[in-house]
Amino acid sequence: MESATRRRNQKVRKVEDDILRNECDDENKQTRTQTHYDSFTLFSAYIGSAGLIYLLMYTLFHSFPSAVKEAESSENKFCEERARYHLENITSFGPRVAGSNANEVHAKEYLMKEIQKIEKQHHPSKRMEIDLQITSGSFHLVNFIQTNFYSVYRNMQNIVVKITDEEESDDSFLINCHHDSVSSSPGAGDNAVSCSVMLEIIRIISRSSVKLKHNVIFLFNGAEENMLQASHGFITQHKWVKSIKTVINLDSAGAGGWEVVFQTGPEHPWLVAAYAESVPHPFGSVIGQEFFELGLIPSDTDFRIFRDFGQIPGLDIAHIANGYVYHTKYDQPRYIPSGCLQRAGDNLLALILKLATNPKLADPGLDRHGSMVFIDVLGFFMVHYPVRIGKILNYLAVVLSFLHIYKRSANYTPKELNGKSYVLLVMCSVLVSLVVWVLCTFLLGGFGFMMSFSGRAMFWFTHTFNIFFMFIIPSMTAILRLHQYLKDYFWKKIHPCIIEEIHFDASLLIWSVFTFILTTAGLASAFMAMFWTLPPLIIREYIANIINPDWKSSLSTYLLVMLTSIAIPAVIMMEVFFGIFSLIVPIMGRSGTELPPDLAIAVISCLFVCLYSQYLVGATYLCSNMKSFLMFLASCFAVSFLVVMFTPLGFPFSGNPDGPSPKRILPFHMQRIFRDKDGHITKTDSGLWILNFDYLGNSLFYDNEFIKNSHLKECDGPNCGLPYLIPVGHMIDPKQSLYNINNEKPNVSPLVNLKLIGRKFVLPEVERFTFQATGPDHMTMYIVPHSGIELVDWSIDRGHPTPVSKRKDSNETLYFVYYSHGIKPDKPWQFYLDFKVTEKTDVVSEIALCGHYLHGDQHITPLLQRFMDSLPDWTVPNPWVVTYNLYQF
Repeated sequence: MESATRRRNQKVRKVEDDILRNECDDENKQTRTQTHYDSFTLFSAYIGSAGLIYLLMYTLFHSFPSAVKEAESSENKFCEERARYHLENITSFGPRVAGSNANEVHAKEYLMKEIQKIEKQHHPSKRMEIDLQITSGSFHLVNFIQTNFYSVYRNMQNIVVKITDEEESDDSFLINCHHDSVSSSPGAGDNAVSCSVMLEIIRIISRSSVKLKHNVIFLFNGAEENMLQASHGFITQHKWVKSIKTVINLDSAGAGGWEVVFQTGPEHPWLVAAYAESVPHPFGSVIGQEFFELGLIPSDTDFRIFRDFGQIPGLDIAHIANGYVYHTKYDQPRYIPSGCLQRAGDNLLALILKLATNPKLADPGLDRHGSMVFIDVLGFFMVHYPVRIGKILNYLAVVLSFLHIYKRSANYTPKELNGKSYVLLVMCSVLVSLVVWVLCTFLLGGFGFMMSFSGRAMFWFTHTFNIFFMFIIPSMTAILRLHQYLKDYFWKKIHPCIIEEIHFDASLLIWSVFTFILTTAGLASAFMAMFWTLPPLIIREYIANIINPDWKSSLSTYLLVMLTSIAIPAVIMMEVFFGIFSLIVPIMGRSGTELPPDLAIAVISCLFVCLYSQYLVGATYLCSNMKSFLMFLASCFAVSFLVVMFTPLGFPFSGNPDGPSPKRILPFHMQRIFRDKDGHITKTDSGLWILNFDYLGNSLFYDNEFIKNSHLKECDGPNCGLPYLIPVGHMIDPKQSLYNINNEKPNVSPLVNLKLIGRKFVLPEVERFTFQATGPDHMTMYIVPHSGIELVDWSIDRGHPTPVSKRKDSNETLYFVYYSHGIKPDKPWQFYLDFKVTEKTDVVSEIALCGHYLHGDQHITPLLQRFMDSLPDWTVPNPWVVTYNLYQF
C-alpha cells in the first residue's frame, strides 16, 4: 500500500517537473525558452514609457503656433496681436456683469465701435449688417448643474453681425461668444478671448474676396453668465434665426490652452467631418463629449440653449486649461499664453471658410442623421468615422478575439495545463483581474477618503505630481502585489510563460466584452475598448510571431513587442485622461461641499491604472524578483506620504501670482427680513454669510476672527432662509455655511419689495395672486405653497410650474425663479401665481424675494472689505451684498 502511494507521488512529481520543464508553446511551433525577467528593468520600462507619453502630452498641450504680429500679417491671415488688443480693451472695463455699466455701456459701445469701423472697410463683394437686439423673455432651465429652475430676463442686449455675399443666401450659420462676465472677474478667458478672436475674424471675412456660399452670423451675446439668458433671447426671437442651420459656440472653463470640441450634434455627423478636415490644430474626442453628457461638470454653455430651444445642431468649443483662474480675479489676459489666440483664430477661420462653402449646410442629405466617432492624435490630425462603421469594426474585433482564444485553446494539452481546460483558465484569469480591479479601487478609494480627513485633503490640487506618488504608485503596487500572490498560490503548478499567455487572452477577452457592451449600448466611446482589443492582438499574436517567433527569449524583444502592441491605445487613453485630469482637478476646487474630492481623484487614478496596465501586468508571471520591486514602490509611496503630510508640498492652495491655484470662498453681506401675513416684521438680522466651494470648508482658517465668531447656519425659512443665486443646495450645503451676525446693515438701493396688487378667483378652487416686484438687476424668488395648496399656473413661463429637486434633508416643495435685467426696464416686474385652494387657510404661500447687488459701488461694503483683508493670499473671494425678504400671502 505504501509502495503504491509512493509510486503515485513520484509519478505526480514527475508530471509536475515535466510541466515546469515544458516550453511555453505547443510542439508544432517554434520553441520558447524559459524566461526570468528582471522586474526593475521591465516595469521601469513600462512606467517610463507611460511617463514619456505624459511628458509628450504636457509639452504639446503647452505649445502654440507663433503669434502673428500686425506688421507681418496679410489681409487673409489671422493676427493675434490685433485680437489681443481687443482682449486688453474689453477686460480693461473690469467685471462685466449683466446690468452693469461695464457690460451694458462700455463693452457694448466698444464692440459696436470696432464692428462699425470694420464695416466701413469691407470688400465690395461683401455685405455687412449690424443689429443691436434688446430682448426679454423667460424659460425653464432643466438639468442645469443637476438642478432645474425658471429664468426671467428683461432688456438683455445682443450685438449681431451678418456677413453675406452681394447675393444673400437663404442659409446661414452662427458663431457665438459672450462678452459678459461674473462679478469680481475681468473674464479674459471666459469669454472675452473668444469675442476678441471673433472681431479679428469679422475683419478678415469682411475684407476677403472669397465667395461665401452661405451667410455668416456672429453673435456677441451680453448675458451668458446670467444662466444663458441672452442666447435664449436671440434664438427664440431674432429676425435672422430662421436661416440658421448650425452653430459654433465658443466658451471657456479656464484661461487659454488648446480649445477642445466637447459637444457635437445632435446627429449631423458632417459637422465633425468639416471640423476634422479643415482646422490645422484639431483637439477633441467623442469620449470627452460623452463624459460631459454625464452631467459631472458643474457648468453649461449657450450650446444647450441653441440645441434645446432652437433645435439647431453644432459644435461646442471651449478652452479648458488653467481652470484654477476660471471665474476669479485672476482671469486676466496675462494668464493666456502667447500663441493661444493664434491657434484659436487659425482654427476658427479655417472652420468658418469650410462651412461657408459646404453644400451640406443647406442640405445634409443622409448626413442629417447618425453620429461620428472622433479623436484627435496629439493635436496633429483627427481620426473620424461614422458610428455605423465603428460598430462593424468593434464587432469584428470582438469576433477575432474570440476566434483567437478558441484557436489558442487547441494548442495546449491537459498535461501542460495541469489537467485544466485552457478556456476555463482564461475565464478564471478574467475573474481574477476583475477582482483585482475591485480590490484596488476599494483600497485606493478608502485611502482617498481617509486623506479627506487627514488635515491634508486636496494635497494634489496645486502640486498635481502628488497624484502620481500618492495614487498612481499605490495603485500599481496593489495590482502587482495581488498578481504576485496569485502567482505564488493559484498558478504555481503552471509554467509562467503559459500563465502570461492566459493573462493576455484574459485581458483580450475583458476588452472584447467591454467593446461589445459599449457598442451595443450605442456609445461611440466603444472605439477606445476596440483599440485595446485589435492592435494588441494583431501586433503581438501575428506580426511579432511572423517576424520573430522567439520574441519572448529576451527581455528587450519582449518589451519591444508589448510596448508596440499597446502603443496606439496607450497614446489615445493617455491623451483622454490628460484632458480629463486637466479639467477635473481645478473643478474639484468648486465642486461643492458634498463630494470628497480625494476619493474621486483616487478612484479615477486607480481605474486609469487598472485599464492602462491590464496587458502589462501579465509580465509579473515572468519576473523573478518582484518582491524587491514592490518594496521599492512601497518605499516611494512611504516617502511621498511623509512629504505630503509634513511639508508645504502637501498644502492644497497657492496664491502665487505667476500661477495661482486659490481656494474659492463666497462671502456675502446679508440682511434678512421676515414678515407675517399682515406685513408686520417678525424677525430681522444681518451680518456676514460665508459659503465655501470645496469640501474643505472653513477648516484651514484656524485664526480668522470672523470665522471663529460665526456659527453654522440653521434653516429658518424657504430654502433654509438663505438667498442663493441659483438652487445649488445639493452641492453647497446651506447647513455647512457660516453666519456671523453683527447687525451691521448694508446700505443698498433699490431695495427689494414685493407688492400684492390683485387677488381674485379665476376658477372655483383657483385663486390668482398678482404681484409687482422691484429691486436690483439680479433677484431670485422662492415660492413655497403651504401644505394642501398647489401652484397650478403662473405668468412666469408657459406650462405647469415645476418645483426644484428637493435637497436630501428637506421636504419643502419650492419653486425657484431667477430674474435679471440688462438695461433698466421702464416698468416694474409684474406676474401672477394661480394656487389651487381646496380649503380655507390663513396663509396660501410663503414667497421669499432676494436681492443680489453684484456690481457698482454697492458691490463691496466695509464689512466685506474687512473680511477680505483678513483672508490669506491663497484665497480668492467673490463677494457681494444680498438681501432676503420673506412674505406670507
